[in-house]
Amino acid sequence: MSVSVQEDQASAKEIARLLPVLVHIQANLDQDLSLAALANRVQLSHFHFHRLFRSAIGETLKQYTQRLRLERAANRLVINDAAILDVALDSGFHSHETFSRQFKRRFKVTPKEYRQWARGEIKRSSVSTPPLDELYSKFELSKTTVTRLAQLHVAFIRHVGPYESVKDTLWHRLESWAKSKRLPHDLIFLGIAHDAPGVTPPERLRFDAAVVVPEPFSSEGAVGYQVLSPGEFAMTTHVGHYRTLPKAYASIVQRVVRLKKFRLGGLPAIEVYRTTRVDASHEMNHTEIYLPVTRVKD
Repeated sequence: MSVSVQEDQASAKEIARLLPVLVHIQANLDQDLSLAALANRVQLSHFHFHRLFRSAIGETLKQYTQRLRLERAANRLVINDAAILDVALDSGFHSHETFSRQFKRRFKVTPKEYRQWARGEIKRSSVSTPPLDELYSKFELSKTTVTRLAQLHVAFIRHVGPYESVKDTLWHRLESWAKSKRLPHDLIFLGIAHDAPGVTPPERLRFDAAVVVPEPFSSEGAVGYQVLSPGEFAMTTHVGHYRTLPKAYASIVQRVVRLKKFRLGGLPAIEVYRTTRVDASHEMNHTEIYLPVTRVKD
């Protein structure tokens, strides 16, 4: 048992050390993310950085960045009308051939076939979508409106694994951290979902428990820093237990697909918890769900 605890502690320290690198990767998938570039960024030897990354993340840097790029491309193939080559370049690939080969290896179909299949699934599932104002037995949704979010500086603790297994204790730890930094008591609690279930394997899903902070700071242990870019979002308020959020998302996505003059813009999805303390035992939580959208050009 003592060995397992030591291993867990070592892994936690390794992940904490890599948090700034992971944030940089997710924000710059179309840039140079080579071993040399990132090792130099954290001032480690290439060999040491490679070992640290693989030990902490469970994948090599190349495997990790390639997976994120392919998953980003898969999402954009569905929600964007851009040419496949443009999707490939935007996701960090340098040629159509390389992208198509790696995409088919990962998803077992070509990018074109994946786009046709996924869009067909959306159309089929939208046929039985309930009315927008329907009251569900376990949760209720407000109307979906488009709003603009300002740039947000956030402190976060990352969870990797199924979204359903995120624990509210992550926000409790952030509360304690914020108190130690003498931040305002009226914290704004967020959840940031970076990956799409069904595209990313459940054990690889990335979710950040977060709080808004007034300004940038350097990551401290398990508490990392990232900035959420400003933009337009489709916002829906969910009232109910957190366990009903997956079903709520399924309905909200269909609403966004049908919005006039807007198109679903991808990830991350942002959840704002309207509470003074995140508590998974409450049956009636108010959660604002924000999905990125882009305007359709006339």
